[in-house]
Amino acid sequence: MSMITATRARARGASRPRRGGFRSAATAAASALLVAMVPAIAGAAATSATGTPVGAPPGAPAGAPVGASVGASVGAQAGVPARPQGTHGAAPQGAVMHGRWDEPVGPTVADRPSADYRYEKHRLDSADGKRHYRIEIAIPRQAAPAGGHAALYMLDGNAAMATLTSADLQAMGTAHPPVLVAIGYDIDTRNDVVARAYDYTPPVRDAQGREIPAPVVRGRVGGGADVFLDFIETQVRPLARSRASIDPGREMLWGHSYGGLFTLHVLYTRPRAFSAYIAGDPSAWWHDGALIQEWRAFDPARASGLRVAILAGTKPRADGKDHPGTSSPTTTTTTTTTTPATPGSSPDPRDVVAGMAQKLRSASVDATYEAFPQFGHGEMIRASLARALQIASGATSIQP
Repeated sequence: MSMITATRARARGASRPRRGGFRSAATAAASALLVAMVPAIAGAAATSATGTPVGAPPGAPAGAPVGASVGASVGAQAGVPARPQGTHGAAPQGAVMHGRWDEPVGPTVADRPSADYRYEKHRLDSADGKRHYRIEIAIPRQAAPAGGHAALYMLDGNAAMATLTSADLQAMGTAHPPVLVAIGYDIDTRNDVVARAYDYTPPVRDAQGREIPAPVVRGRVGGGADVFLDFIETQVRPLARSRASIDPGREMLWGHSYGGLFTLHVLYTRPRAFSAYIAGDPSAWWHDGALIQEWRAFDPARASGLRVAILAGTKPRADGKDHPGTSSPTTTTTTTTTTPATPGSSPDPRDVVAGMAQKLRSASVDATYEAFPQFGHGEMIRASLARALQIASGATSIQP
């Protein structure tokens, strides 16, 4: 049986209500009755399996538009979004996951007996108390080598755990199994899109180099990547090292989409934070290419000796639209200005990302770039995670 432990980052006087976006039975019943009695109400929204109108946040005020994010306090504490009571908001355009962000996760490999791993579950809070994390640690049953196991820190931990398979664990168990540290949110679904938008996106500066407070893209406050990295380094990493034998020289970071954006941001700002970086289809388009500006200011020699893997899904979108930031202009919205990008004013972020590995290799970085024409953006969560597991364990049988 797996061992589940729960820790708190700080003591609380009362237990926290369960999160996950599910309404009470009474509320759901009332909503179902209303739908049954008034099927012809104009603008009635479709309902999900839980009875919640698709795109409408639980507890949304009367007249709130479907898909509006409720609970983000743009002005509170330097623009840090308040923790939403449940999951809500429209799914990011062009970022439909291999399982939707608002899907309940359900049982994962951590809920099944394993001959190769045992599991622990911990809960931590952000320093300001606004974001709440579930940290799942998978510890190899195989004895650690003299220097400790390698460790793979996985962003979007809820979705990552839902993506892992028993076959992955078995393959790593026959090689050099790493400690897996899934950094997720304390909710029942795959992602907390509001907290994630803040945590995974980098600070933004204007043309004069001044930081733009609380940058907003697609209705969500961003710019908290440095705060989140501090959280990983001061809370998550010490926790993982206290629970398993980990080699500090072999700690790796994986992320997909916004997680891939965060992964490359860490590489370009604190390159020695990890020994390897695996970025799956990174959202380099975010805020008109804020990551690309970091890349251009980065000296690749600072990453000498590191392992960097960048993976991109190049399959055309099913809706026929361009990938974000490719050919049509985008609009970046901050708390103070709205500035449409000029067509042709900046390079295609996907092309820039493709060139990163080549330039890194010239500085003695073990860098690779892989394009997957058979996979779209959402499918790249599995493809990139498989490559990360392969890099961390040496198990070549794990394939995207």
